[in-house]
Amino acid sequence: MLRFGMNLPANYALMLLGMVPIAIITKIPVFYYFGFYNQLWQYASLREALRLFRGITIASFAFLAALFFMQKTDIPRGVFTIDWLLTLFAIGGNYFTVRAKKELFPTLNFSIKGGIQKEGQKNVIVVGAGEAGSTLVKQMLSHPEKGYKPVAIIDDDLSKNGLMIHGIKVIGSTKMMPSLLSNHPADEIILAIPSASLQAKRSIVLKCQEIGIPCKTVPDFADLVEGKTDILNISSVDIKNLLGRKETEFDLKNAIECYKGKTILITGAAGSIGSELCRQLVDLEPKRIIAADISENGLYHLEEESISWLNGDRKGFFEVRVMDVKDSRAVERIFKAYKPEVIFHAAAYKHVPMMERHPIEAMENNFLGTRVMIAAAKRYNSERFVLISTDKAVNPTSIMGLSKQLAEQSVKVAASESNSTKFMAVRFGNVLGSNGSVVPKFKRQISSGGPITVTHPDITRYFMTIHEAVYLVIQAAAMGMGGEIFLLNMGKPVRIVDLARSMIRLSGLEPEKDIPIEFIGLRPGEKLYEELYGQDEAVNKTRHPQIFEVCGAFNEAMLIELLSELEAVVIKEDGLNFANFLSQNYLARAA
Repeated sequence: MLRFGMNLPANYALMLLGMVPIAIITKIPVFYYFGFYNQLWQYASLREALRLFRGITIASFAFLAALFFMQKTDIPRGVFTIDWLLTLFAIGGNYFTVRAKKELFPTLNFSIKGGIQKEGQKNVIVVGAGEAGSTLVKQMLSHPEKGYKPVAIIDDDLSKNGLMIHGIKVIGSTKMMPSLLSNHPADEIILAIPSASLQAKRSIVLKCQEIGIPCKTVPDFADLVEGKTDILNISSVDIKNLLGRKETEFDLKNAIECYKGKTILITGAAGSIGSELCRQLVDLEPKRIIAADISENGLYHLEEESISWLNGDRKGFFEVRVMDVKDSRAVERIFKAYKPEVIFHAAAYKHVPMMERHPIEAMENNFLGTRVMIAAAKRYNSERFVLISTDKAVNPTSIMGLSKQLAEQSVKVAASESNSTKFMAVRFGNVLGSNGSVVPKFKRQISSGGPITVTHPDITRYFMTIHEAVYLVIQAAAMGMGGEIFLLNMGKPVRIVDLARSMIRLSGLEPEKDIPIEFIGLRPGEKLYEELYGQDEAVNKTRHPQIFEVCGAFNEAMLIELLSELEAVVIKEDGLNFANFLSQNYLARAA
């Protein structure tokens, strides 16, 4: 009709009726072969345009060949050119209208699909057929030098099954992973589902461990948008991401003014929390950091490590000092020499079963040591005193927990008595990877062939990373006005037996089959589950979304008397009188 100016002669009108079925029969099979009908067109780009061009051109030649074979040679040649252009415009325009809705100017820098796998490239299966998955596949195909070659996509959206993104087919859902991987061999699985819940990601990672294939993940989409990273900055999935809670974002800019130009004393500096405090506080421009600990060997390693933080010779800025917090003379020497303005008191005995066997030592170090430090901070008019506390201080069932509860109460009393020093405590649960914690223990047991020992099938604990805990402690200390007991957001508790099974699978082994799990019963003083606050305590929000304040009424006069009496009993080191005092006085009066 275009060829004859919309005035179609009668003989050609009859011929047209015979040509339409031939066009359908010859073109549609070619279009099907080139994958026109199973492409997810909102992610289409130049690669798909080239495929359309090739398919439509071949279909037009097939149509022409069919007509020639049927000896229909009296059709004007211009009709075939117009037919090719109209087909290209109609089909291409229809499909790429969908793409235009997603992106006004689609990226044209695209390499042509095909060829053999380059040396060093890994065959990967991408989990996620959404925006992140599409971008990841596109970048992998565009940058083969990065070492990744996508061979398939997995997505739980059944409507996408069988479709293609940039020429890579969606082959099924995550529930079918074992069978899918047997048919599509791959070196790695890459999670491209940044919006998925941690539970969903954990489930996929554990399936990968069961199959025995490495699992990695793409960066967070917020970091991609802000230009902090690249979609191809693929990283291994860390166990800390499998504990059911996302780490807090770190930004200490608002806390700098609190510490800038100040002398900071950190007790227990050779421990996990204390050493991380040193690392993070170095960047907040303090005048001096004094790292104190009773462990001479631990301080030696900390001092050696500090060379990498200081970026040159900063003699006098970071100093380590051997000091026992129970020794008032040693504490006095440190305060007299440096006059610290900010104190982070992290020194403590923390192993519950061991402290049950050494109750006097637990009380001397955790309770009396805190009171010695508090007294020194008062004498030298320090600006801030921050006690590192624990969830074991809530409704304690152990000597260790009780000693930390008494330390918290000592801080509250000190805050009520002092006008110059802001006393506060920060309470949180277990930290991943700390010295003597369950994760390093499980790693050792797995490396030695097992068994992994768990005290009880239902025992749970709260977890956070050391880096996150210390970051929030620093923020809370900067916010405190005195008298607060801050509580860090710990997320949901984790069953220790689930953590054990996850670690076994992350080691490429099978729970019970390769590494047995043995339940040994609760140890002395150990709780089945921890609590973050008591029944008589209320939890209020602060201006930081991950930091809360625990509030509860207390009888100040009675508490002062009680703590003084207990201090006198502990100083006498009379184990029998100490036990009697706890049962007859403290526990009864606290109740």
